[in-house]
Amino acid sequence: MTIRNLQVKLPGASYPICLGVGARHRLHRLLTGRDAPSRLHVVTDERVWRRYGRELGKILDSTELPVATSVVPAGESSKSPRQITRLWRDILSAGCDRSSCVVAFGGGVIGDLGGFAAASALRGIDFIQIPTTLLAMVDASVGGKTGINLPEGKNLVGSFHQPRAVVMDLDFLDTLPRREFRAGCAEVIKTAAIRDARFFRRLETNCDAIVKRDPTALRQAVEACVRIKADVVAKDEKESRLRMILNFGHTFAHALEAVSRYRVFLHGEAVAIGMVFAARFGEELGYSAAGTSARLTEMIRAYGLPIDSRVGAPATLMRAMLKDKKRGRSGLRWVFLPKIGECEIFDHVDLAEVEAQVRCFVRGRQSR
Repeated sequence: MTIRNLQVKLPGASYPICLGVGARHRLHRLLTGRDAPSRLHVVTDERVWRRYGRELGKILDSTELPVATSVVPAGESSKSPRQITRLWRDILSAGCDRSSCVVAFGGGVIGDLGGFAAASALRGIDFIQIPTTLLAMVDASVGGKTGINLPEGKNLVGSFHQPRAVVMDLDFLDTLPRREFRAGCAEVIKTAAIRDARFFRRLETNCDAIVKRDPTALRQAVEACVRIKADVVAKDEKESRLRMILNFGHTFAHALEAVSRYRVFLHGEAVAIGMVFAARFGEELGYSAAGTSARLTEMIRAYGLPIDSRVGAPATLMRAMLKDKKRGRSGLRWVFLPKIGECEIFDHVDLAEVEAQVRCFVRGRQSR
Protein backbone atom coordinates (compact mmCIF):
# COMPACT_ATOMS: atom_id res chain seq x y z
CA MET A 1 0.00 0.00 0.00
CA THR A 2 1.26 3.48 -0.89
CA ILE A 3 2.62 5.55 1.97
CA ARG A 4 0.96 8.96 2.18
CA ASN A 5 3.09 11.99 2.96
CA LEU A 6 1.08 14.66 4.76
CA GLN A 7 2.25 17.91 6.30
CA VAL A 8 1.41 19.95 9.38
CA LYS A 9 2.16 23.53 8.36
CA LEU A 10 2.98 25.86 11.22
CA PRO A 11 5.04 29.07 11.29
CA GLY A 12 8.58 27.84 11.85
CA ALA A 13 7.56 24.35 12.93
CA SER A 14 6.15 22.46 9.96
CA TYR A 15 6.71 18.71 9.96
CA PRO A 16 5.90 15.62 7.90
CA ILE A 17 3.50 12.79 8.68
CA CYS A 18 4.26 9.46 7.01
CA LEU A 19 1.11 7.32 6.94
CA GLY A 20 0.64 3.79 5.65
CA VAL A 21 1.62 0.16 5.94
CA GLY A 22 5.38 -0.10 6.43
CA ALA A 23 5.84 3.60 7.22
CA ARG A 24 8.28 2.71 10.01
CA HIS A 25 10.89 2.03 7.33
CA ARG A 26 10.95 5.78 6.57
CA LEU A 27 12.64 6.38 9.92
CA HIS A 28 16.12 5.91 8.49
CA ARG A 29 15.52 8.69 6.00
CA LEU A 30 14.10 11.01 8.66
CA LEU A 31 17.01 10.50 11.04
CA THR A 32 20.00 10.66 8.72
CA GLY A 33 21.52 13.25 6.47
CA ARG A 34 22.71 16.76 7.12
CA ASP A 35 20.22 17.43 9.94
CA ALA A 36 20.75 14.12 11.73
CA PRO A 37 20.49 14.30 15.54
CA SER A 38 23.55 13.65 17.70
CA ARG A 39 21.92 10.66 19.40
CA LEU A 40 18.50 9.05 19.97
CA HIS A 41 16.62 8.28 23.16
CA VAL A 42 13.63 5.94 22.83
CA VAL A 43 10.73 6.29 25.28
CA THR A 44 8.31 3.35 25.21
CA ASP A 45 6.29 1.08 27.45
CA GLU A 46 6.84 -2.51 28.50
CA ARG A 47 4.13 -3.98 26.30
CA VAL A 48 5.15 -2.19 23.10
CA TRP A 49 8.83 -2.83 23.69
CA ARG A 50 8.26 -6.52 24.30
CA ARG A 51 6.39 -6.86 21.01
CA TYR A 52 8.23 -4.47 18.72
CA GLY A 53 11.45 -3.44 20.45
CA ARG A 54 13.78 -5.73 18.57
CA GLU A 55 12.51 -4.59 15.19
CA LEU A 56 12.66 -0.89 16.07
CA GLY A 57 16.15 -1.43 17.45
CA LYS A 58 17.32 -2.78 14.10
CA ILE A 59 15.84 0.18 12.24
CA LEU A 60 17.45 2.71 14.59
CA ASP A 61 20.78 0.85 14.59
CA SER A 62 20.88 1.29 10.80
CA THR A 63 21.19 5.05 11.34
CA GLU A 64 24.52 4.44 13.13
CA LEU A 65 23.47 6.93 15.81
CA PRO A 66 23.95 6.20 19.53
CA VAL A 67 20.65 4.90 20.96
CA ALA A 68 19.45 4.55 24.56
CA THR A 69 16.02 3.41 25.75
CA SER A 70 13.70 4.13 28.67
CA VAL A 71 10.90 1.60 29.20
CA VAL A 72 8.04 2.60 31.50
CA PRO A 73 5.03 0.58 32.73
CA ALA A 74 2.11 0.46 30.29
CA GLY A 75 -0.95 2.54 31.15
CA GLU A 76 -2.13 5.99 32.16
CA SER A 77 -0.38 5.79 35.54
CA SER A 78 2.95 6.39 33.78
CA LYS A 79 1.94 9.96 32.94
CA SER A 80 3.14 11.02 36.37
CA PRO A 81 5.69 13.34 38.01
CA ARG A 82 7.62 10.28 39.11
CA GLN A 83 8.03 8.93 35.58
CA ILE A 84 8.82 12.30 33.98
CA THR A 85 11.57 12.84 36.57
CA ARG A 86 12.95 9.42 35.74
CA LEU A 87 12.95 10.25 32.02
CA TRP A 88 14.75 13.55 32.54
CA ARG A 89 17.48 11.74 34.45
CA ASP A 90 17.68 8.90 31.90
CA ILE A 91 18.01 11.38 29.04
CA LEU A 92 20.80 13.26 30.77
CA SER A 93 22.56 10.11 31.95
CA ALA A 94 22.59 8.76 28.40
CA GLY A 95 24.53 11.81 27.24
CA CYS A 96 21.81 13.61 25.29
CA ASP A 97 22.53 17.20 24.29
CA ARG A 98 20.51 19.94 22.60
CA SER A 99 20.99 18.21 19.24
CA SER A 100 19.60 14.87 20.39
CA CYS A 101 16.17 13.45 19.56
CA VAL A 102 13.61 11.57 21.66
CA VAL A 103 11.68 8.81 19.90
CA ALA A 104 8.22 8.38 21.47
CA PHE A 105 7.24 4.83 20.53
CA GLY A 106 3.82 3.74 21.76
CA GLY A 107 0.28 4.93 22.35
CA GLY A 108 -1.04 8.27 23.51
CA VAL A 109 0.43 7.94 27.00
CA ILE A 110 3.92 7.50 25.59
CA GLY A 111 3.45 10.31 23.10
CA ASP A 112 2.38 12.70 25.86
CA LEU A 113 5.07 11.54 28.29
CA GLY A 114 7.93 11.28 25.80
CA GLY A 115 6.94 14.54 24.17
CA PHE A 116 6.92 16.36 27.50
CA ALA A 117 10.31 14.90 28.37
CA ALA A 118 11.63 16.23 25.06
CA ALA A 119 9.94 19.61 25.55
CA SER A 120 11.43 20.16 28.99
CA ALA A 121 14.80 18.37 29.08
CA LEU A 122 17.63 20.76 28.29
CA ARG A 123 14.91 23.40 27.64
CA GLY A 124 13.69 21.47 24.65
CA ILE A 125 15.03 18.91 22.19
CA ASP A 126 13.58 17.28 19.09
CA PHE A 127 11.30 14.29 19.22
CA ILE A 128 9.65 11.95 16.74
CA GLN A 129 6.26 10.37 17.30
CA ILE A 130 5.76 6.72 16.33
CA PRO A 131 2.17 6.02 17.45
CA THR A 132 1.23 2.36 17.79
CA THR A 133 -2.47 2.71 18.63
CA LEU A 134 -5.40 4.02 16.60
CA LEU A 135 -6.18 6.68 19.20
CA ALA A 136 -2.62 7.97 19.12
CA MET A 137 -2.57 8.05 15.32
CA VAL A 138 -5.77 10.01 14.86
CA ASP A 139 -5.39 12.34 17.81
CA ALA A 140 -2.54 12.34 20.34
CA SER A 141 0.44 12.22 17.97
CA VAL A 142 -0.55 15.25 15.87
CA GLY A 143 -0.52 18.79 17.17
CA GLY A 144 2.26 19.00 19.74
CA LYS A 145 0.29 18.65 22.98
CA THR A 146 2.43 16.96 25.62
CA GLY A 147 1.97 16.50 29.34
CA ILE A 148 1.42 14.46 32.47
CA ASN A 149 -1.39 13.96 34.98
CA LEU A 150 -1.63 15.05 38.59
CA PRO A 151 -3.92 13.65 41.30
CA GLU A 152 -6.06 16.75 40.71
CA GLY A 153 -6.71 15.92 37.07
CA LYS A 154 -5.56 14.89 33.62
CA ASN A 155 -2.92 16.70 31.56
CA LEU A 156 -2.64 19.56 34.06
CA VAL A 157 1.12 19.94 33.53
CA GLY A 158 2.56 20.05 30.03
CA SER A 159 3.52 22.14 27.05
CA PHE A 160 3.05 22.57 23.33
CA HIS A 161 6.06 21.02 21.61
CA GLN A 162 5.73 20.05 17.96
CA PRO A 163 7.46 16.85 16.83
CA ARG A 164 10.18 16.66 14.21
CA ALA A 165 8.04 14.09 12.36
CA VAL A 166 5.22 11.60 12.90
CA VAL A 167 5.48 8.05 11.53
CA MET A 168 2.14 6.20 11.43
CA ASP A 169 2.61 2.58 10.43
CA LEU A 170 -0.79 0.89 10.08
CA ASP A 171 0.91 -2.50 10.58
CA PHE A 172 0.89 -1.77 14.32
CA LEU A 173 -2.92 -1.80 14.34
CA ASP A 174 -3.03 -5.48 13.32
CA THR A 175 -1.98 -6.60 16.80
CA LEU A 176 -3.82 -3.92 18.77
CA PRO A 177 -6.20 -5.53 21.32
CA ARG A 178 -9.86 -5.29 20.31
CA ARG A 179 -10.80 -3.04 23.22
CA GLU A 180 -7.99 -0.56 22.49
CA PHE A 181 -8.83 -0.49 18.80
CA ARG A 182 -12.46 0.33 19.51
CA ALA A 183 -11.40 2.99 22.00
CA GLY A 184 -9.47 4.63 19.18
CA CYS A 185 -12.61 4.63 17.06
CA ALA A 186 -14.12 7.10 19.53
CA GLU A 187 -11.64 9.78 18.47
CA VAL A 188 -12.34 8.97 14.81
CA ILE A 189 -16.06 9.49 15.42
CA LYS A 190 -15.36 12.70 17.35
CA THR A 191 -13.31 14.16 14.51
CA ALA A 192 -16.03 13.53 11.95
CA ALA A 193 -18.82 14.72 14.26
CA ILE A 194 -17.25 18.14 14.84
CA ARG A 195 -15.93 18.90 11.37
CA ASP A 196 -17.12 16.77 8.45
CA ALA A 197 -20.66 15.46 7.92
CA ARG A 198 -19.66 13.56 4.79
CA PHE A 199 -16.90 11.77 6.69
CA PHE A 200 -19.43 10.95 9.42
CA ARG A 201 -21.72 9.33 6.85
CA ARG A 202 -18.79 7.26 5.57
CA LEU A 203 -18.12 6.06 9.09
CA GLU A 204 -21.75 4.99 9.36
CA THR A 205 -21.55 3.14 6.04
CA ASN A 206 -18.13 1.59 6.63
CA CYS A 207 -18.59 0.63 10.28
CA ASP A 208 -18.22 -3.12 9.71
CA ALA A 209 -15.15 -2.71 7.50
CA ILE A 210 -13.39 -0.40 9.95
CA VAL A 211 -14.17 -2.57 12.97
CA LYS A 212 -12.79 -5.56 11.03
CA ARG A 213 -9.68 -3.43 10.25
CA ASP A 214 -10.07 -3.53 6.50
CA PRO A 215 -6.81 -1.89 5.33
CA THR A 216 -8.37 0.48 2.81
CA ALA A 217 -11.25 1.62 5.01
CA LEU A 218 -8.92 2.05 7.96
CA ARG A 219 -6.32 4.05 6.04
CA GLN A 220 -9.01 6.34 4.66
CA ALA A 221 -10.43 6.95 8.12
CA VAL A 222 -7.02 7.64 9.69
CA GLU A 223 -6.00 9.93 6.84
CA ALA A 224 -9.25 11.90 7.07
CA CYS A 225 -8.72 12.42 10.81
CA VAL A 226 -5.11 13.47 10.36
CA ARG A 227 -5.99 15.97 7.64
CA ILE A 228 -8.73 17.51 9.77
CA LYS A 229 -6.56 17.77 12.86
CA ALA A 230 -3.59 19.12 10.90
CA ASP A 231 -5.82 21.83 9.44
CA VAL A 232 -7.19 22.82 12.86
CA VAL A 233 -3.74 22.85 14.46
CA ALA A 234 -2.30 24.92 11.60
CA LYS A 235 -4.98 27.56 12.23
CA ASP A 236 -4.68 27.53 16.03
CA GLU A 237 -1.51 25.87 17.29
CA LYS A 238 -1.74 26.96 20.95
CA GLU A 239 -5.51 26.42 21.39
CA SER A 240 -6.52 30.07 21.63
CA ARG A 241 -9.95 29.26 20.21
CA LEU A 242 -10.58 27.02 17.18
CA ARG A 243 -8.53 24.08 18.46
CA MET A 244 -10.86 23.85 21.46
CA ILE A 245 -13.37 22.06 19.22
CA LEU A 246 -11.14 18.98 19.43
CA ASN A 247 -12.19 18.75 23.09
CA PHE A 248 -15.74 17.72 22.21
CA GLY A 249 -16.78 15.17 24.84
CA HIS A 250 -13.60 15.60 26.85
CA THR A 251 -14.88 17.71 29.76
CA PHE A 252 -17.07 14.89 31.04
CA ALA A 253 -14.58 12.25 29.85
CA HIS A 254 -11.69 13.65 31.88
CA ALA A 255 -13.91 13.80 34.95
CA LEU A 256 -14.85 10.14 34.50
CA GLU A 257 -11.21 9.16 34.17
CA ALA A 258 -10.19 11.17 37.22
CA VAL A 259 -12.89 9.91 39.58
CA SER A 260 -12.17 6.31 38.56
CA ARG A 261 -8.42 6.92 39.03
CA TYR A 262 -7.81 5.91 35.42
CA ARG A 263 -8.58 2.27 36.25
CA VAL A 264 -12.04 1.76 34.72
CA PHE A 265 -12.07 3.37 31.27
CA LEU A 266 -9.64 3.64 28.42
CA HIS A 267 -9.43 7.25 27.26
CA GLY A 268 -11.44 6.59 24.12
CA GLU A 269 -14.17 4.85 26.11
CA ALA A 270 -14.47 7.86 28.40
CA VAL A 271 -14.57 10.16 25.36
CA ALA A 272 -17.38 8.07 23.86
CA ILE A 273 -19.45 8.52 27.02
CA GLY A 274 -18.48 12.19 27.18
CA MET A 275 -19.68 12.77 23.62
CA VAL A 276 -23.05 11.19 24.39
CA PHE A 277 -23.34 13.42 27.46
CA ALA A 278 -22.37 16.58 25.54
CA ALA A 279 -24.69 15.81 22.63
CA ARG A 280 -27.66 15.25 24.93
CA PHE A 281 -26.77 18.34 26.94
CA GLY A 282 -26.58 20.44 23.76
CA GLU A 283 -30.06 19.33 22.74
CA GLU A 284 -31.40 19.94 26.24
CA LEU A 285 -30.15 23.54 26.10
CA GLY A 286 -31.48 24.04 22.57
CA TYR A 287 -28.04 24.42 21.00
CA SER A 288 -28.28 21.22 18.94
CA ALA A 289 -30.88 20.11 16.43
CA ALA A 290 -33.30 17.42 17.54
CA GLY A 291 -32.02 13.94 16.71
CA THR A 292 -28.33 14.92 16.78
CA SER A 293 -27.61 13.04 20.00
CA ALA A 294 -29.58 9.96 18.89
CA ARG A 295 -27.59 9.68 15.66
CA LEU A 296 -24.27 10.16 17.41
CA THR A 297 -25.20 7.70 20.15
CA GLU A 298 -26.18 5.07 17.60
CA MET A 299 -22.83 5.49 15.83
CA ILE A 300 -20.92 5.11 19.11
CA ARG A 301 -22.93 2.00 20.00
CA ALA A 302 -22.33 0.51 16.52
CA TYR A 303 -18.56 0.76 17.05
CA GLY A 304 -18.85 -1.23 20.26
CA LEU A 305 -18.24 1.68 22.63
CA PRO A 306 -20.01 2.50 25.91
CA ILE A 307 -22.70 5.18 25.86
CA ASP A 308 -23.35 5.66 29.58
CA SER A 309 -21.73 5.28 32.97
CA ARG A 310 -22.72 4.91 36.59
CA VAL A 311 -19.20 5.65 37.80
CA GLY A 312 -18.92 8.52 40.25
CA ALA A 313 -21.48 10.48 42.20
CA PRO A 314 -22.71 13.67 40.48
CA ALA A 315 -21.05 15.90 43.08
CA THR A 316 -17.72 14.07 42.63
CA LEU A 317 -17.91 14.40 38.86
CA MET A 318 -18.68 18.11 39.17
CA ARG A 319 -15.66 18.67 41.39
CA ALA A 320 -13.47 16.87 38.86
CA MET A 321 -14.84 18.96 35.97
CA LEU A 322 -14.21 22.19 37.86
CA LYS A 323 -10.52 21.25 38.14
CA ASP A 324 -10.23 20.57 34.42
CA LYS A 325 -8.38 22.94 32.08
CA LYS A 326 -11.43 23.50 29.87
CA ARG A 327 -13.09 26.31 31.80
CA GLY A 328 -14.41 29.71 30.82
CA ARG A 329 -14.11 32.68 33.16
CA SER A 330 -17.55 32.23 34.69
CA GLY A 331 -18.48 28.66 33.91
CA LEU A 332 -17.48 25.41 32.28
CA ARG A 333 -16.58 25.52 28.61
CA TRP A 334 -18.48 23.08 26.38
CA VAL A 335 -18.37 22.13 22.74
CA PHE A 336 -21.83 21.41 21.34
CA LEU A 337 -22.99 20.18 17.94
CA PRO A 338 -25.59 22.37 16.22
CA LYS A 339 -25.73 19.42 13.84
CA ILE A 340 -23.46 16.57 12.79
CA GLY A 341 -20.34 17.96 11.13
CA GLU A 342 -20.52 21.35 12.85
CA CYS A 343 -19.69 22.53 16.35
CA GLU A 344 -19.65 25.65 18.48
CA ILE A 345 -17.80 26.58 21.66
CA PHE A 346 -19.78 27.88 24.62
CA ASP A 347 -17.66 29.48 27.33
CA HIS A 348 -20.10 30.22 30.10
CA VAL A 349 -22.48 27.32 30.55
CA ASP A 350 -24.22 27.77 33.87
CA LEU A 351 -22.94 25.39 36.54
CA ALA A 352 -26.43 24.68 37.83
CA GLU A 353 -27.42 23.49 34.34
CA VAL A 354 -24.35 21.27 34.17
CA GLU A 355 -24.97 19.76 37.60
CA ALA A 356 -28.62 19.03 36.80
CA GLN A 357 -27.66 17.31 33.56
CA VAL A 358 -24.92 15.29 35.28
CA ARG A 359 -27.43 14.04 37.84
CA CYS A 360 -29.83 12.95 35.09
CA PHE A 361 -27.11 11.28 33.06
CA VAL A 362 -25.63 9.33 35.94
CA ARG A 363 -29.09 8.15 36.95
CA GLY A 364 -29.79 6.97 33.40
CA ARG A 365 -32.26 9.60 32.27
CA GLN A 366 -31.80 11.56 29.08
CA SER A 367 -33.48 14.75 30.21
CA ARG A 368 -34.77 16.51 33.30
